Amino acid sequence: MKKSIDFKSKIKFSNYILGKVFVVILSILVIALIYKNSFQSLNFYSILASLLLISAVGYKSANYISSSVKNLSLMDQIEFSLLFTLVFEIILEISGNKLFPFSYVLMPIVVLVFGWPAAGLSFVIVSVLQITQFQSPSLPYQIVILLFSTLILGFLLKGNKLPIGSNMLKKGSVKKLPINNFMSENSENDENESDNIKELRADINKAIEILSNLIQSHSILFYMKMDDGLFVIADYVSNSGDYIDKGQRVSFRSGYLGWVLKTKTPVLITSIKNVRQNLIYYTKDIPVRSLYANPLLMKAEKHIPESKRDVVGILIIDSMDKNVFGEKEKLIVSLISDRIGEIIDRFQLSEQAKLSTQELNSFYEFTQKLNSTNSVDGAMDHIVDSLQKVLEADFIGISEFNEEDGISVLKRISEKDKNHLEGNEIPYTDTLTWLVHEGKNYFNTDDLSARTKYRSIFGKEIDFALGIKNIKSVLIYPIIEKIPEGENQEATVLGSVIIARKEKRFFNESEIGIAKIICSESAKFIKSTLDYQSVKELALKDGLTGLHNYRHFHEMLSYTVAHCDRYDEKASIILIDLDDLKHVNDNYGHQAGDSVLSFVGKVLVESLRKIDVSARYGGDEFAVVLPNTNKRGSLIVAQKIKNSIKNMPFKFKGDEFNITLSIGIATYPENAPDSETLIEKADKALYESKEQGKDKVVHYEDISFEELGT
Repeated sequence: MKKSIDFKSKIKFSNYILGKVFVVILSILVIALIYKNSFQSLNFYSILASLLLISAVGYKSANYISSSVKNLSLMDQIEFSLLFTLVFEIILEISGNKLFPFSYVLMPIVVLVFGWPAAGLSFVIVSVLQITQFQSPSLPYQIVILLFSTLILGFLLKGNKLPIGSNMLKKGSVKKLPINNFMSENSENDENESDNIKELRADINKAIEILSNLIQSHSILFYMKMDDGLFVIADYVSNSGDYIDKGQRVSFRSGYLGWVLKTKTPVLITSIKNVRQNLIYYTKDIPVRSLYANPLLMKAEKHIPESKRDVVGILIIDSMDKNVFGEKEKLIVSLISDRIGEIIDRFQLSEQAKLSTQELNSFYEFTQKLNSTNSVDGAMDHIVDSLQKVLEADFIGISEFNEEDGISVLKRISEKDKNHLEGNEIPYTDTLTWLVHEGKNYFNTDDLSARTKYRSIFGKEIDFALGIKNIKSVLIYPIIEKIPEGENQEATVLGSVIIARKEKRFFNESEIGIAKIICSESAKFIKSTLDYQSVKELALKDGLTGLHNYRHFHEMLSYTVAHCDRYDEKASIILIDLDDLKHVNDNYGHQAGDSVLSFVGKVLVESLRKIDVSARYGGDEFAVVLPNTNKRGSLIVAQKIKNSIKNMPFKFKGDEFNITLSIGIATYPENAPDSETLIEKADKALYESKEQGKDKVVHYEDISFEELGT
């Protein structure tokens, strides 16, 4: 086989030499005829030379056009420019040299198309023929103008670049390109590169070098598929190395390589068509005539039929010659492809093992920090932070389900500039969070926009505000309370974790496993914390009204005052007394009085912010702490509470009557230096409200000096 290849190479070399000799002899013949002015009056020799010259130009041009050649060797460039120059000189002789000024444009074009060496030869031929044939006084000036037009216009068109074929890499010089997630994004000698990645680089490089030694080719390239589904050139060997598009990230949807990807079968092409679409790895048109591309299928999926296995790479060899890739070459490429596939498979297994260790470490760190938190809010913050560290995601959110109210709420989102959306209620039906809640199982899609049903994650309004329209891949994992074995009860869904990214890519088993671990451990903590908080709240709340009790009111007031001191803020307290509750008890019974107290407690909750603290202060008195609220704000809140009670007739067992409130207010730190004194001042204001005839709102600052004295 080696002898056969050498024999073919000798024949090709002999034909190449004969072609060059023919062009030289033809050029000498044409120049001799030009000197004899044979082309002014056509004769046998001039017609024969013209036909031979036209045939040579036509033959080379046809090959040039059919193969879309824009990159020629230096000899081919010189040969082309010589033939075109001779054609131009024949035209000049026929026209009596009247068309000579066209040479001022012709020479720069020769520079642009064929390069400086070829243009230099053309300039010498034109100048010599002009000087020896035409004895014109202006001839020296014409030659000088021709020289300057060639240099100046040629430089502007071509610049100072070298000829097209002069920079080509020698066969065997290999350059490597970093691969996302497998190769370092920095230089090849990056010290931070893992040993696995360095080994992957070296093994792929070695396989490509072996292939280049076994098969005669112009270029050998290996495309590798990235996590985002795009292909990059991982390694290559090429005689046109300067024109390999090393930085491209492409998706093969058409052409020869698109067919390889679609059918997962090799492709052999002996006549390249549509060069720009099919030889996409070149930055310029290279006269490639043969191409063989072989897909690499995922080796770790051998139990899956080949038709369903994923293509992880494409190995390509091309040649300037036709019909050079036979059965032997196909077999060699197939073996090398298998070898590279095994290399990638080994690398991925190694990385997976490393990831498993990383997952264990992450799980340990997660549980340690989770157990150190003391609130559900802290746990949710920790969940978002942990997922951001271990998963590749553009958005992370947490929904919380309140079983008593039957509603879901958006509790956390990773995008800080949109955290004002936290606390929004999520529609229960027709959303993916509802779907996960009902099914008690995770949801995973790689293209949210392709769904026809359940396309909304949090409901249309919240989705729009969060920019969900830009999201493609979504993983929603439920936070489910684990029921001990043997207990016959249904598991409770506490909420769900939403992980999303903008690129179209399924969340793999490892990522789903991480989400499962985090959600499972979080469910235990959240459930136990909620149970503890429920017990704690029972101890801190009044059984009749559901408001906080006297003790908790004092604790929250002390906390609020300390917060004001630290952040230089204001706070107000409101003391409320029901007018004539004794009259209600005497006329309608104590049960009616209790109903009134419960009614007032409900109105207070509905009238206040979430950060405000309402409490039953004792008997028929209530108290409210208003953080970050000045005198004006506290008066507005107090009037709202008073009017809500007064304008809502109370009904009890067929009887209807109105309730009024007397309210006193004091503001920190204007009216008092500490929490105890603040309560005293609010109490004085409440007393003044009673003295003024009840059903009044009085702020401590509005009490006159005389009234304070009494």
